Amino acid sequence: MLEEREKETLLNNLAEYIVKMKLSDIAIFLLESSKPISFLSSQFLIFLRPFISVYFNPSTYDKFVEILSHRENIEKLIKLIEEKEGIR
Repeated sequence: MLEEREKETLLNNLAEYIVKMKLSDIAIFLLESSKPISFLSSQFLIFLRPFISVYFNPSTYDKFVEILSHRENIEKLIKLIEEKEGIR
């Protein structure tokens, strides 16, 4: 299990990256639509791990998958993106 501080840091970094890449609208849309099936979505991300690990650190990717498997973390990420987009 991840510590709350580590979870917040990862969510914050991801939100900053999404806003920096100007993907806020599409990210919020996809996150909102995936909330009802968050567990299935996280299982799909596990399936993609061998392909994604070529581009991302596998340890960080596993933490990201764990975070997104819980619906309340998706809501936190959406709020962080909206806050950072408002600041920009």
